[in-house]
Amino acid sequence: MNKKRDKKKFKRKNIKITNVELGDIDHYTDDEISEEKRAEKKLVEKGRISGKRNLKLERGRILEVRSNYKCLVKIGDEELICTLGGRFKQVNYETKGIVAAGDYVNIDVSGDPRIEEIIDRTNTLSRFSDNDFQIEIIIASNIHQVIITSSYKDPQLNLGLIDRYICAAKINNITPVICINKIDLVESLDDVKLMGSFYEKLGFKIIYTSVETGEGIEELRELLKDKDSVFSGHSGAGKSSLINKLQPDLKLRTAEISDYHRKGVHTTTRSRLLEWDFGGYLVDTPGIKTFGLHRKDKEKLKGIFPGLSVLTGECKFFNCTHSHEIKCGVKKAVENGSYPIARYESYLRILESL
Repeated sequence: MNKKRDKKKFKRKNIKITNVELGDIDHYTDDEISEEKRAEKKLVEKGRISGKRNLKLERGRILEVRSNYKCLVKIGDEELICTLGGRFKQVNYETKGIVAAGDYVNIDVSGDPRIEEIIDRTNTLSRFSDNDFQIEIIIASNIHQVIITSSYKDPQLNLGLIDRYICAAKINNITPVICINKIDLVESLDDVKLMGSFYEKLGFKIIYTSVETGEGIEELRELLKDKDSVFSGHSGAGKSSLINKLQPDLKLRTAEISDYHRKGVHTTTRSRLLEWDFGGYLVDTPGIKTFGLHRKDKEKLKGIFPGLSVLTGECKFFNCTHSHEIKCGVKKAVENGSYPIARYESYLRILESL
């Protein structure tokens, strides 16, 4: 026996539409016209200084960003979990995260610790997302040098990645230092140093290290002393192992090389600031397989890529990109063998990616 579905009954309202006659709109005063107001993101400048008065603020430094709104902060000799003030959520930041490891901040300690002000950064080391908008992802801030860590083998030495890191460091006024690790796997160290000589001749500091033999560790420790440094580079290059060798009580987690693709496995999941016993700080970062530059820096590339700037005097065009132009000083140097073709091809790959 089929039952008919009960239909909902709607009572139609008797709505009458009436015309209202308005006078000349030009005669209305501003206070008689109300505009629809919508919430707007504040400018970054508005978020720098707290508007609250009589706050007891203490200076600290972010050791680790636990989330966008909670951070581990060092204030004096104490480490505290601090929340970000709600004001920062209304600021129109162009970066993916509001704060980063290495940021100096002013904190309200009158109640639950709360970050009220972010002190202007001297520099940042950032990468950019691969999507069309290229959102900036800050890896670390307020640092002196980046230790570009690569391994001779397992995974294979990647000079192209080193080139990208050098460019990123120079754009942000950070000193790049090249560290080639796992030299205990080298049959002839002279062959490796020959590859590194290109960078040494240009004035870049390069260190050859081995956790197994201890070679280069003391030289690296002296370079890190009393400076704020970031270790970054290819996954599996041995960053965590080097850090553990320099200061064993840090006990950073390490992992074996993948048997499938002979590349590194990520062991660090987020950037964090660690204090050296011998003075200075370390920012340990997640290993990354690619390091993106921003498209806005495309014009800067020819001036900062290792070894190109000294060759541009023979270029016919002042805005030569060294890619397709005739009478190009860089292309001429590549042809006569005075500039390595492998480095020129690395430059072209980065240029094309931008």
